[in-house]
Amino acid sequence: MIGRNEWSNFITSVEDKLSLIQPCTSDNFLCIYDQFEKALTSSAKNRKSRKGQRVSPPWWDSDCSLAIVERKNAEDVYIANMSMDNFINYKRIAARTKRLLKKKKKQGWIRFCENLSPRSPPSLVWRYIRRYRGSLNVEDILSNDPSLWLEGFSDKLAPPYVPHSSALRPPPALLPSSDRLDSPFSMDELQSALSGLTDSSPGIDGIPYSFLSKSSLKVKQAYLELINYFLEYGVTPCSWSKQIVVPILKAGKDPRDPNSRRPISLSSALAKILEHLIKCRLEWLIENRGILAKTQFGFRKGMSTLDSLAILTTDIHIAFKRREYLVGVFLDIASAYDNVLLPVLRQKMRQLSIPVKLTRLVCSLFMERSIYIKSPTTSLDSPKFVWKGLPQGSVLSPLLYSLYTYDLDKSVDCFCDILQYADDLALYYASPSLAETNVQLNLALRYLTDWLDRHGLSLSPTKCTAVIFTRKRNIPDLDVVIGEHSITVSNKVKFLGVILDSRLSGSHHMNYVAQKCERGVNVLRSLSGVWWGAHPYSQKLLYNAIVRSHFDYASFILDPCNKAALEKIDKVQYKCLRIVSGAMKSTPTNALQVECVDPPLSLRRQYLCDRFFLGIWQSESHPLLSKLDTLKRLCHAQETHGLSILLKSFIFASNLPHPSIKFKMNPLFSVPYDALVFQPNVVMDMGIVKNAPGAEKTLTLKLQSEWPGWLPVFTDASKFSDKSNVGLAVWLPKYKITLNFKLPPESSVFTGEATAILEALLYTESHKLNKTIILSDSSSCLHSIISFPFKSKSKFPIILQIRQTLFRCKTQGIEVAIAWIPGHSGIIGNECADSFAKDAVSLGLDTHYHNFAHDLASLAGPRLDNSWKECWEASRNIKDSVLVMRARLCTWLGFGCVIVRFVTAAPAKDLSTTFSLSVLTFKPPFMISSLPLSQDL
Repeated sequence: MIGRNEWSNFITSVEDKLSLIQPCTSDNFLCIYDQFEKALTSSAKNRKSRKGQRVSPPWWDSDCSLAIVERKNAEDVYIANMSMDNFINYKRIAARTKRLLKKKKKQGWIRFCENLSPRSPPSLVWRYIRRYRGSLNVEDILSNDPSLWLEGFSDKLAPPYVPHSSALRPPPALLPSSDRLDSPFSMDELQSALSGLTDSSPGIDGIPYSFLSKSSLKVKQAYLELINYFLEYGVTPCSWSKQIVVPILKAGKDPRDPNSRRPISLSSALAKILEHLIKCRLEWLIENRGILAKTQFGFRKGMSTLDSLAILTTDIHIAFKRREYLVGVFLDIASAYDNVLLPVLRQKMRQLSIPVKLTRLVCSLFMERSIYIKSPTTSLDSPKFVWKGLPQGSVLSPLLYSLYTYDLDKSVDCFCDILQYADDLALYYASPSLAETNVQLNLALRYLTDWLDRHGLSLSPTKCTAVIFTRKRNIPDLDVVIGEHSITVSNKVKFLGVILDSRLSGSHHMNYVAQKCERGVNVLRSLSGVWWGAHPYSQKLLYNAIVRSHFDYASFILDPCNKAALEKIDKVQYKCLRIVSGAMKSTPTNALQVECVDPPLSLRRQYLCDRFFLGIWQSESHPLLSKLDTLKRLCHAQETHGLSILLKSFIFASNLPHPSIKFKMNPLFSVPYDALVFQPNVVMDMGIVKNAPGAEKTLTLKLQSEWPGWLPVFTDASKFSDKSNVGLAVWLPKYKITLNFKLPPESSVFTGEATAILEALLYTESHKLNKTIILSDSSSCLHSIISFPFKSKSKFPIILQIRQTLFRCKTQGIEVAIAWIPGHSGIIGNECADSFAKDAVSLGLDTHYHNFAHDLASLAGPRLDNSWKECWEASRNIKDSVLVMRARLCTWLGFGCVIVRFVTAAPAKDLSTTFSLSVLTFKPPFMISSLPLSQDL
């Protein structure tokens, strides 16, 4: 890695070497790329090697290094002159350095805990614990002989055979195309693709992402020119076809089996940047045209494994209500990515009218690859040639596989239902007759096998499982076959990380979760006795990431389920909260949850379900909505006990007082592609400090100097309380024009601010107001507008409409800028807009009087707060009013005596050293923490 202070020298060196390269033409662009790559690698070779140096702890920074140098200098001074003053100075500096290092170590651990996510494995936490403790980082090295699996692994990945001419890389050729997505890549697209990329394991050239992302605009322009030549002529450098393959052993698999390892490909970072550019275009095109099957939920924006699980469990509940059998067959496609036939993929892309240049560039990237297999214990020096398959680790592979199997569901949908998540398949059919179900599934499997054979794929019968979901006791035999192999019929199956048993009792899954959480509990225990990791704040962060995340994943899918199974994970929660807070075992569990701001798991499951369901409520065609409506009609009107949490969320959303806006597709893909990738003119720094005197004068001078002749437009939004409407206003001081609108109470001020900006843009566009600057005091809105939509976690439809309107103004030659100004700082235009927005709460037009999904999802937090308050009041009243006496006769030293146990809800007095006064006085949850519950949840 290049040091922080060495980047300027690296960039200067690269620019100097690029200035010596000849201009790029159609005859020499491949040679120019080799020189470009050499300029990057040679400029980085001048850095100092860190080999043999001691590795710094993860919390170490420049302040620590300076403190150590200062302590060493003080020590040298004392050694040279051993006077009392020098000794006192040395001791003072040594004590200050010790305090600094302890502080940095503690802060470093807290930062690490804050960066953990629900996907962080306990092994990562253990690795950092060893590094913080200074222990040796001993890697687990397999003791088995690599010769037992290496040859079989390489032959499976790259079978030796002579390929057909259709599997070879196409020669360079100039391809004419009028499709917009075949046009050259822009600098805006490249900058957006580079944003957020962090260095990972580089390819065979050793170039990481940072060599380009941290380079100057001149270096990026040179790279952009090269990849546009690659796109134009449909060819890529030979070095991009060379990849390092690292075999990763799958969890719980036999290390001697060649099929037990997952091949992870390490490609050139420069090639992967191009893959990111292609992915954005290809993904938008596929989703905009609706090419993928509606049953495919894998690696698609706005969809997840929860969609598949929710649909399947809802169909099972419907079958239970109708007293039918639902038989599910869960299939495993053997090495799906590695067996994709690239000529077939190319043919399908042509049939679907994918732009010809993109198609040719994708084929050039993945056809005729050479791989170098390397592992910690051994490696193959000679390369292996691969003529089929998609590299695992490429950002394009999941999307291309979904494109490859876009018509898979058509082979079986006339026989049964199907769910797909990438290469995981589930076929199921519900009927009162098990014999009919058996026939339908066998027919579906026969046609599915034929489709897979034509596409070079196959099922692994030993890994396929069939489950009969029913609550009947006497179950007839079932015979489901794949070719000549019968599928094992079991009473449970693990599908997308959730164990589904035949009665949906949830017992097997909750046992699995409780066992899995023990690793996280051990991490909390190990840190409870060290000074740098025992703070409740960092312990709670760890609990959220490595324990509670297991409770959260798909837990609401199985609810309602067996109460005894739910109690097991409740006990794990109580155990963790006692470790986090340092409480005694006799501490009431409701007090533990309040003190740690961690609600009961039953309420949290409803909270997670509400957020999930209200997120898909905006989808007009989501299959789950119709299925929940069917389940609702099958339930009795007065029935409340035993309803699934999903159905409760559906009823809650259906009874909302105000309408919600719905979309036929993901709003991201309904916006023109150019509107998503262009960079709008948004100014975040106007040089005005909040609450600074003279803000009005500063703004006026700024507009006169940098935007002379531009029309200022002020926007603002206001909301009085949670139950009041949101008022928004657009104020044009020059023409004395005000636009007032109101939104429903469920809407947020963010939505109001964004809607005000949208209305200002629409007014500017309709009246052709050239050179308009919109001034808003919502920093979050402006940051959302300039963020790259494909990589932004929050994709607000109103923000996408703003980008689309800005792009239309740009194409029409209307100059528009959006700038941030501090609110309530004495700026007259902003104060007027704020006053008009307050009036619009009741008097505004109802043009936008509907809710968005992101605003509805925020309703889950207040609903949880109210439920927790009711639960708290109920448990407190019961425990405070009841004094339980247990009399037990026992023998103690030969005498009979009565031991009376008094069990109350009040904790012992000695807990005052552990708990705050808030717990001892039993305040309700909303009064315990100074932070809103939504920030911790």
